[in-house]
Amino acid sequence: MTASSSLTVAKLKALCVLHDLPTSGNKADLVLRLLGAGLDAETLGLEVDPPVDVRTEEITISLEVAASSVADAPTASNKVTQPVPLPIEGRKETFTKPDVMEAEILEAEILDDEYDGTAVTDNRKATHAPPSVVPLPTRGTASPATLKDMASSPKVAIGLVFVLLVAGAGWFWFDQQVEPVTVDALRYGDGMDFLLLDGHLVATDGFVEPVVNQLGIEDDICRLEFDFGGEGRVEVHEGGVLDIPSQGSDTELLGSVTVRGAHGAEWLAVQKSATYDLEDLTVRRHLPSLVPGSSGCSSSSAAATGSANLDLTSWTELSDRAVLRTEADWTLDLEGYVGGTTTTYGVGGLLGAFEVFAPGLSMLMQPVELQDLVGSTPIESNAQGSGLGWDWAVVNAEDFAGQRMWRIVAVQPDLATYCLGSASLTLWVEADNPWASKQEVDVRLSGADLDRSGCSTLSQQLGDAVLPEGEFRLSHTFERLNVERGSERLDLGATYLGRPRPNELGPDEAELTTWTRSKPHVPDLSTMATSTLESAAACLSDVGSEAAGANGALDDRDGYVWRVTSEQGSEVDMWNMSWIGNDDAHGWVLLELGHGDNASCAFVDKGALDLGLSWNRASAPAVLSLGEVEQALSEAERFPELERLFNGNGGFAEGVRRGTLVAVPDDGWSGLLSEFAGDGAGATTYDLVRTWEENGLDCTLSVAVDATSGRLLVTSYIERPA
Repeated sequence: MTASSSLTVAKLKALCVLHDLPTSGNKADLVLRLLGAGLDAETLGLEVDPPVDVRTEEITISLEVAASSVADAPTASNKVTQPVPLPIEGRKETFTKPDVMEAEILEAEILDDEYDGTAVTDNRKATHAPPSVVPLPTRGTASPATLKDMASSPKVAIGLVFVLLVAGAGWFWFDQQVEPVTVDALRYGDGMDFLLLDGHLVATDGFVEPVVNQLGIEDDICRLEFDFGGEGRVEVHEGGVLDIPSQGSDTELLGSVTVRGAHGAEWLAVQKSATYDLEDLTVRRHLPSLVPGSSGCSSSSAAATGSANLDLTSWTELSDRAVLRTEADWTLDLEGYVGGTTTTYGVGGLLGAFEVFAPGLSMLMQPVELQDLVGSTPIESNAQGSGLGWDWAVVNAEDFAGQRMWRIVAVQPDLATYCLGSASLTLWVEADNPWASKQEVDVRLSGADLDRSGCSTLSQQLGDAVLPEGEFRLSHTFERLNVERGSERLDLGATYLGRPRPNELGPDEAELTTWTRSKPHVPDLSTMATSTLESAAACLSDVGSEAAGANGALDDRDGYVWRVTSEQGSEVDMWNMSWIGNDDAHGWVLLELGHGDNASCAFVDKGALDLGLSWNRASAPAVLSLGEVEQALSEAERFPELERLFNGNGGFAEGVRRGTLVAVPDDGWSGLLSEFAGDGAGATTYDLVRTWEENGLDCTLSVAVDATSGRLLVTSYIERPA
């Protein structure tokens, strides 16, 4: 006997239903289960040994036949006993009339597996009547009933039809049951093409500002709406030997690539990308209402249609599995061309800023990598779990693209917990696809205008502090077109030669300056700039009463400069210094400084600010000097993408603007931060910006650096026709 059955899985499952057996498992499991229940090999479509002679026994039986056969039956009343083949177990046939006759028993031959409902009539010769007591054959002599035997009995045939009708469309129901899925891990060379459908984005009030600033739009827009659709692709890059030169001839890590991190050090990483070709793009811009006394947005809008392309690339470090870098290359053709590249380090992506309070929001922007979400949990009925900050559960099985797939719903609980909004994903999952085959996205972030009456005091404070006023809504659908699988699994968790050590990635505590103990501003000490913050502070003191408010706040060293920018010119530099006093009063002063040791100093302008800032000098962190950070950024071998900020002669290129920002929370915000970060410390950043014209394009390169760690936070390059 062989282990392979000629019956389909559906027919084997049908036999299990008829014999009250479980229908789970593969084909081999079903065959073994049915054999254990007593069904023979022939019934199960298995190869058997050549047949042997049929044993016979001397028995007497009574037959119950269909009514159509009764009319033709003889009425003789003689008794006969003769050898006959073994009867079918459970089959009883008798005449409806009590006449005793001699009958010749013949075995009926079934010509078709399916019973068609026609009565079967055997030619029999009645001679004798059966005795009142019928000797039964022993159980050991009977063969199990075959499917043919069962179908030949009208009573069983009717039962089969009933089962097929009531149990859910017969064989089709068995064939369409979706099996549990264990999500496959990503491999080098994996890829999936997809459609992007029904895309809709709405940003209002404070959520508009980042978009407007990124695109360089000068209009006073209070509401933006985007409708978009197109095609895209996600893939895992398969690197070669030239992508990991630091590993020499070692091919164990083939597939990974070399990438520079936030400190300019080289790491090995897995490179993933997602590309979007948005051929169907419509943008509607709403301006503030012109109705006198109204502070709302106009219901009318100016619309424009066009196209956009977006390429998102991320690098995940092999050993720690942390995202080192995310790069977005984009072009927008909408009433004119604009394009650029934005690179973030660590937490990144288009919604990266919200990852601090709501992990995993980056999953909204591309098809979900399922193993990151569900891990090794089998996807089956009632399965549930958590991953990347999301809670998920299997809802049911549904058809998509002609296949039966599991449908999962995932929600981001932290957004609701902290009263920041809501986000949900609906995913369709199939075997041998590491991404969601279909994905519906729905996210809503709400600022200070949201009704938070049902939230705790802490959650209300967090929502008001983290989010601007207004609303951000995003919805779209991804649908799989095709999937390509690679061969080698990713090397996540692997170690490798030359991995940067912690002492290469940032300064020691002894290298930092706690400037709040003795000075009203962060240390500059630049050797590359034509003037420094130290010289600007001295100039502010020299102008005296012309900047009385600023000098009054800073002289007693309780006040401090929280924001400053310097624009280098060919002969003089313009310094804009924003200050705050211990009474929370704050303002700005504009100064003009010449170059050199005996540079000129002139007061230009001043003004008050009403930004709602609160004085909190003690929470300002210790920092590296701005000059030290600039020297590190100018090393082309570590940061080749920043070389256009420098002139190659130890100085800045023409048109560079230098800046610092001391973001110090007030007491309430400090207490709120301590709930999440363990302390109430603020943050200090240094920024460099250069604008120039090249090949008929206006170009802008911006850089932001953490002043305490010296690590890059973000770089942005934008170009548009001059």
